[in-house]
Amino acid sequence: MDSQEERNVEPEFSNPGRLGRLKEQMYSRFKQPVTHPRRELSGLSRPTPTDWVKEKEVKDTETEPQVAEPVIRHRVSAGMLQKYSWQILFLIVSIVIFITAGSFALIFLVSGFNTITSSKIDVSVNGPRTIEGGDMLSLQISVRNNNSATLELSDLLITYPSGTREPSDISASLEAQRVSLGTIEPGGVRNGVVRAVLFGRVDEIKDVTVEVEYRLQGSNGLFSTEPVTYSVTLTSSALDISLDTNTQVVAGQRVDMTATITSNAKKVMRDVVLSASYPFGFSLESTNPDVSKSGLWRLGDLEPGDTRTIRITGMMDGQTGDTRIFRFIAGTQKTSTSNTVDVVLADFEHEVKVERPFLGMSLEYGGKTAEEFVGETGELVSINLEWINNLDVALSDVVIAATLGGSALDPFNIIVDRGFYRSIDSFVIWDKSTTEGALAQVAPGESGVVSMRLTPLEASRLLSVEDPTITFELHAAGQRLSETDVPESIRSSVRESIKIGTDVVLKGRALYFDNPLGSVGSLPPKVESETTYGILWEVSNTTNRIRDGKVTAILPPYVRWVGAVSPAAESVTFNENDRTVTWYAGNILPNTGVGSTPPRRVVFSVGLVPSTSQVGTTPDLILNHALTGVDVFTDRAVESRIGNLNINLQEANFVDFYGVVAR
Repeated sequence: MDSQEERNVEPEFSNPGRLGRLKEQMYSRFKQPVTHPRRELSGLSRPTPTDWVKEKEVKDTETEPQVAEPVIRHRVSAGMLQKYSWQILFLIVSIVIFITAGSFALIFLVSGFNTITSSKIDVSVNGPRTIEGGDMLSLQISVRNNNSATLELSDLLITYPSGTREPSDISASLEAQRVSLGTIEPGGVRNGVVRAVLFGRVDEIKDVTVEVEYRLQGSNGLFSTEPVTYSVTLTSSALDISLDTNTQVVAGQRVDMTATITSNAKKVMRDVVLSASYPFGFSLESTNPDVSKSGLWRLGDLEPGDTRTIRITGMMDGQTGDTRIFRFIAGTQKTSTSNTVDVVLADFEHEVKVERPFLGMSLEYGGKTAEEFVGETGELVSINLEWINNLDVALSDVVIAATLGGSALDPFNIIVDRGFYRSIDSFVIWDKSTTEGALAQVAPGESGVVSMRLTPLEASRLLSVEDPTITFELHAAGQRLSETDVPESIRSSVRESIKIGTDVVLKGRALYFDNPLGSVGSLPPKVESETTYGILWEVSNTTNRIRDGKVTAILPPYVRWVGAVSPAAESVTFNENDRTVTWYAGNILPNTGVGSTPPRRVVFSVGLVPSTSQVGTTPDLILNHALTGVDVFTDRAVESRIGNLNINLQEANFVDFYGVVAR
């Protein structure tokens, strides 16, 4: 009993202390640990959320009841928020400053402030937007450096279009040009003018590009601006091509054409070449001048206004209604060995339609074709019109008509054989009534001839008329049986023309009293004593321009070339080796020396020193005069000659015995 009671009584400790009391609580079955309220924390540097809750579960033993620990909620007080507000403000200000600085940096990079870039180099080009081919193009170029750094070793690079030439020598090609601008300081401007001569086709647009190359201090890199393109339109070409031929050609018959190349440039065009492209069905027979093996005509140098002509003959084949195109290209070459036109200065196309007439017609002039014949003013021309039935059926009631025209036609000098000339409209007709029934029925393949004669106007009536011609428009009509045996009317036409050549005349006289250069020495001339004379040459020309005009003559061994020439602008030379005097007249214009227009004149001095063997004679002063040149319109060589000039002068104050050598 006692023992049992002793076991049920807790032992007592005298003054157990805090540790002892804690142990009692820990090992006692009857006492629970005293729950103390949690103290408020202070001095913490880490704030906690105001709604944060901590819960503690205490598990009881099997025999002890569960006691829940009180829940303690911790909240941030207003004092704590006030205590840490400066840190939050500092964070917000830092973020704002960061965003602002980033924005400024981004703007700085995007806008290019204080950045060296080619976009800050302004290149402006000013000049004409249209220019004639062969004229000089002047461009004003301005370069401004808007960078904050200096541009070093800067160059202006100009790239020109194909066909550009040097202004000082248009035979030299100009592809690009580099102009040194040196050092361009910040804000600095460089102005200048570049010049070039442009060539090309009419309405062709030529682009000139300009850019600046430069280096920066401390850098070996080469930088350049974006190219600036300046466009110029050509309003004319330096060369012009025209083609004299029909717009309709007859299949199976000869086609004749003349291509004329004219220089519109203001300077000499060097080494001009021409190429031709022929259509399908055309067979080339001949050209004049001959084409080279490379297929080019080398026309040489063309002075301003000069022309060259190319005659082309061939046969055209095809069906009625076919269209054929002839193309001609003129220009220059980059090298003499090139086989193409490298720089195209003129491009010309001519379209013809192929016809197969039922009645073939062709004209002959004095036994020559139109391409071979050149009429002369005031001289009779005999014309034969040959016809042939090209059909495989017979023709009936054939009518052949010719309408005459042209600036050189004289309507009062036309004679028609077996036909009728109607002067009111210059119309000539041949039919079955005028040919005594010859054209009433024409069998397949049958041919015949009708003829007429005419005389072009006199030169005096062609004053101020350029390129005089006589034209023929031939028409034929007839009846044939169609496939259904119904009569059918058919027609055909041919156009031809006669070119009238110019009349160029050379005259000459020896002068003493009327010599504008002054004559010295005795009259009559005496043995072994010199007497000087003036030789006057006069050239007249009627209708067409003459190119490459030249007058030559020879001085005998006893006549001395004095050298004085009037007017001084004329080119007169003397060759000591063959004793030839040459006057390079060049272009001789129409109507020179005709009517009230004075002739082209030149006077030069010669000196006669007679020998004893010439006493009592009238010696010649100058021999073998000849004027030569080329008629530009007809492309035919022209010539005029006069006899020798002696000392028997045709002057008012001249006495007969002055023309005989005295002792």
